[in-house]
Amino acid sequence: MSKTQYDIIFVLPYIFSDHPSFPEGTLKRSLESKGFTVGIIETPYWQDPQSFTQLGKPTLFFAIIPGPVDSIVLNYTSTRKRRQEDLYQNRGEAFFKDSPLSIKYKVRPDNTVLVFANRIRQVYKEVPIVIGGIEAALRKFAYYHFQENKVRRSILLDSRADLLVTGMGEKQIVEIANRAKAGIDIRTIDLPGTARLTKDVTSYPHYVILPSLDQILANPSKLVEAALETEKGLNQGKGLIQAYDNRYVIEHPPAIYTTPEIDAIYDFPYTRLHPNHKILTPSLQMNLFSITSHRGCGGGCAFCSISMHEGKRIISRSQSSIINEIQSFKKHPQWKGIVGDIGGATAELYQTDCSNPSCRRVSCLIKDTCPSIGIGEPFLKLLKQAREIPGVRKVFLGSGIRYDIVLKNPQLLEEILLHHSGKFLRVAPEHTQDSVLNLMRKPTFEVFEQFVHLFRKINDRLPRKVELSPYLIIGYPGETQQDVIAMAQTLKKMRIKTTDVQIFTPTPGTLSTAMYYSGVSITYEPIPIEKNIKNLEKRKQILASKE
Repeated sequence: MSKTQYDIIFVLPYIFSDHPSFPEGTLKRSLESKGFTVGIIETPYWQDPQSFTQLGKPTLFFAIIPGPVDSIVLNYTSTRKRRQEDLYQNRGEAFFKDSPLSIKYKVRPDNTVLVFANRIRQVYKEVPIVIGGIEAALRKFAYYHFQENKVRRSILLDSRADLLVTGMGEKQIVEIANRAKAGIDIRTIDLPGTARLTKDVTSYPHYVILPSLDQILANPSKLVEAALETEKGLNQGKGLIQAYDNRYVIEHPPAIYTTPEIDAIYDFPYTRLHPNHKILTPSLQMNLFSITSHRGCGGGCAFCSISMHEGKRIISRSQSSIINEIQSFKKHPQWKGIVGDIGGATAELYQTDCSNPSCRRVSCLIKDTCPSIGIGEPFLKLLKQAREIPGVRKVFLGSGIRYDIVLKNPQLLEEILLHHSGKFLRVAPEHTQDSVLNLMRKPTFEVFEQFVHLFRKINDRLPRKVELSPYLIIGYPGETQQDVIAMAQTLKKMRIKTTDVQIFTPTPGTLSTAMYYSGVSITYEPIPIEKNIKNLEKRKQILASKE
């Protein structure tokens, strides 16, 4: 047991990285900048509760940091097969050393937040537990669990956690620490960007009431209603409430971040390494010199968990903060002049920050593009400035781009193809059939066809050709096998040969997952849902054999 008593102890199911692309990095640095001490328990042997006592008891609280990926999404394929590797572990090894390749010995257990919280409760019954990350945030209300094929109640109830942090969380965790240090019971904290349990909601008369768990279990379409009301409420800056017998889960309005605040978060002197510099996980290696330019996404795609977690409104870093981060790479022992990525959930949305707090749109891009979006000019300027920094050999663009935005800015597309692409340019039309695209909240396929025409026009005159690699989803709610046959025929006519095809995976909290579970669209009309794995694999094979 450690002789040092920490204020907060982080518990991670993977290897720690002092890097701004990893939540443990930004959260730890934010707390330490305010004088709090933070201990790290990484990859505890979770079968034994005593593994969670190695640093003793924190003075304030435990914080479970499940990481950037949901444990079920990371542990299983879309066909429910167990993955045998975990890129967030040392050498990608998913199982404890010298252990059988069984889920009982996987370093990251299924339902990580639940497992860790309950193990901590076994050894420290009275110590507060704070949970967060995408795994917790998208399970704060009743949610469909894909691997178990059922709707589960809020993770706050099953984990017995005291407080749940939504969004990225740096502001919230610092304020939680401040209040806990002042003697305030964490279970009573009301703070933007958090959720908790309560028995009395009379103090929150203007919060949106979601369908209860019992209502959802009695009528599956209520999960669609809950998803729509959650999305609308959060976009409008409202709080949310869901009933569970005599208790309620209450989520407060999202935390609002400013450019100076996120600049400060990313300006900390990260080592971009594990404390033991010999440990370099595959995920850290891939992201070693990647840069986050902004948070949030205004796309409003029905299947996107990133925008659900980070929010619709864009919060961008200043250009000077990003350029200074690139300059800092020169001090890193592994720097070779290659910037792996600059971007966010959608790269060209950089500096399209919205200042309209009353906006009620679920998407800034679908139907008609919001005037504040522009055509990616600030991002074009950023890319040009980044690649002109002395010592920078190449700036790759690994983040997703919206072809409907770049279609309006041929100069940006040419910049990306000429200076920031590898062999492939990956874009995500997701599908070719407008009936499915409409359910996805994606542009019509005609928009993608226009983009392909522009891409080929520019690509043909470049000295180094780039191949277009569309990302496609099959098995999405509302799709039929005939839709997949039509998609294969369409792609063949367009001479698109390289595709990345994935079977739709329901993820907690998203609108598309609610449609998958309930079998109805957002207008509550019945839609076809294919859940048979063999049939889904046949659909994937149709696209694989399109040539």
